[in-house]
Amino acid sequence: MQSQLKYLLPVLVLLLSIRSLSAQRPMKELPGYARYQEINGMRRELSGGGRADRIEWSRDGDFVLYTADGIRRKLLLKTLKVTEATDEDKELLVEPKKNETRGKPPVARAQQRTTEVSPDSKWKAVYKNFNVVIEPNENKEEPIQVTESGTERLRYGTGCWVYGEELNQNEAMWWSPDSSKLVYYEVDEREMKDYYLTLDNLSLYTSLQSVRYPKAGDPNPKVGLWVYDLKNRQARKIEIEGEPMQYLYGIRFSPDGKEILVHRTNRRQDVMDLLAVDMETLRVRTVVTEKQSTWQENSPQIQFLKDQKRFVWETEASGWKQFQLRQMDGQPIRLLSEGKEYPCGTIVKIDEEAGYFYYTAFSDRVPYNTQLHRVRLDGAESTRITTSPLNHSSFEISPNHRFVIATRDQVDVPPATVLYDESGKELFVLAQADGKKAEEANLERCELFSYLASDGKTTLYGTLHKPSHFDPAKKYPLLIDVYGGPASIGLSTRYNPANAVCEFGYLVAKIGNRGTIGRGKAFESATYLKLGGLDLDDQAAGVKFLRERSYVDGERVGIYGHSYGGYMSALALVRYPDVFHAAVAGAPVTDFRNYDTIYTERYMQTPQENKEGYEFGSCMKYVDQFRGKLLLVHGLIDDNVHPSNTWQLAKALHGADKRFQMMIYPEFDHGVGSTYSALRWEFLHQALHPTVDP
Repeated sequence: MQSQLKYLLPVLVLLLSIRSLSAQRPMKELPGYARYQEINGMRRELSGGGRADRIEWSRDGDFVLYTADGIRRKLLLKTLKVTEATDEDKELLVEPKKNETRGKPPVARAQQRTTEVSPDSKWKAVYKNFNVVIEPNENKEEPIQVTESGTERLRYGTGCWVYGEELNQNEAMWWSPDSSKLVYYEVDEREMKDYYLTLDNLSLYTSLQSVRYPKAGDPNPKVGLWVYDLKNRQARKIEIEGEPMQYLYGIRFSPDGKEILVHRTNRRQDVMDLLAVDMETLRVRTVVTEKQSTWQENSPQIQFLKDQKRFVWETEASGWKQFQLRQMDGQPIRLLSEGKEYPCGTIVKIDEEAGYFYYTAFSDRVPYNTQLHRVRLDGAESTRITTSPLNHSSFEISPNHRFVIATRDQVDVPPATVLYDESGKELFVLAQADGKKAEEANLERCELFSYLASDGKTTLYGTLHKPSHFDPAKKYPLLIDVYGGPASIGLSTRYNPANAVCEFGYLVAKIGNRGTIGRGKAFESATYLKLGGLDLDDQAAGVKFLRERSYVDGERVGIYGHSYGGYMSALALVRYPDVFHAAVAGAPVTDFRNYDTIYTERYMQTPQENKEGYEFGSCMKYVDQFRGKLLLVHGLIDDNVHPSNTWQLAKALHGADKRFQMMIYPEFDHGVGSTYSALRWEFLHQALHPTVDP
């Protein structure tokens, strides 16, 4: 009997797997699908309204024109009376500024542009056969072969995959403003290893895609910069000191064209310098140095003033993102922002004639709500303009600086466009969404909730969507929608009236875990050297907080995400098997030794330096604890998160005698399409068994 069972068991396992897969109902047959489709189709209608557009100010500051509900209106700023706009009003408006920025063709992800036209349009620099060629664009001169020694591993006039993906470096050749000089990259990949992906996976014979993709701790590209002088036909190398495998990026000419600006950061990315290179002497000097004990922001915001010598600069030296006024000789002039307990956001406007600097900051009680601040360039008269305790966006500032128009909302508050005066007093509502469409559709308002992290002192926030016709007397399975990766936006408080997925019978939550941005350097750096630690702990703590509610079924909790969110989903199931019961992990980084140098080492250092941190964050470390239901999804030609991540986790689960499901898409890279979305909901329905009211 035992010998017969030995042969029957594999057959029984196969039959159970087939039964399990066949029991997975198509999305269109799931209870609640019609309602899901209905809510999805209403998304624009539900979130619309409350926004004024085409805002134009009069030259004399007496009125503003705007469009609301399809009607062109005129608001008199002294009396706050509204009339319909007339053709005569157009003659009194401020002339719109012309956009003189010349558009450039888009670049594919992680790639660099192969052609750059000179500002005078006479020449174009071309990356061709691993070299740089300058070709005539509007004249009959002969092409100029700038470099000749380029090879597949030592290239000129292009970048590399990791620079394009992680440093957003989509340019590799730069013309001086007077078109007399061309700066270009030299990229040396001779010490790097090849990574191969199979292409043509649907053909009789596959082909290979070879990429120099540096894995954490492995050799990086060595990058240099050269300058070619079109007048004397000579090329010179810019000698920039530092580590051989340091990063040089963010390259552009100074406003006066006399220097080229370069960001330099060390491999650990805890020190970042803004360098200026004199285009005549090639002398390199340091304009700004930023340092952190963890990781330093690689590309701080910078905006030059008209004198071309002063600029506004983003710094996190205090632990909070702030803005400084600095000058090109390297000296700081003054701190412009005053946030000491909250970070700033983005530069909104600089008006040098009036002497004002506008910027956003997360200065509200809810730390994800954006507010508009203003200060004079001499540091005086610091004011918060938007005073409502809501999120603000779409700022329009009057030419005389006496008024600001902004849209305010929150997850549970429909948008309104309002007029503030310069002191922060709300004067008038230009447009207001009433939320009636959501009420008529019997939708529950999205909830913004908060709870304490495991340290007992850090307040974390999340949003919770409920199904329409929600009944607090019933119990619902909970889904966690997650990304959660370092330097990502943890949470949005923008108005969000519905999540159609809830109509399948779920509660859906999104949580702003530690490690995400917008809450200060300490919050952002909490996961330093231990990705998959506190970030996942915060997600689990959010579930524990929510499952105390009577209508949350703590025995039916799912989690889903893609990329870093896929990593968090897979890790949740093996690190917290008592909290999470089902997961859909799309393109997960299952072990950060598999991922690229620039991203991974910024937050983890190298595996040689931080062996314990890499071991701790590996999904494979915890597979013996796995007992939930897992669906792994991956694109077979994913050149970002390689399929080997999924293969490694699959092998570990096999070795631990665990059962799971997997779907591979042979034609997709990191962005998986096709049936992926439907498959997610089908799998979770089978795993968590939500019920829908008839």
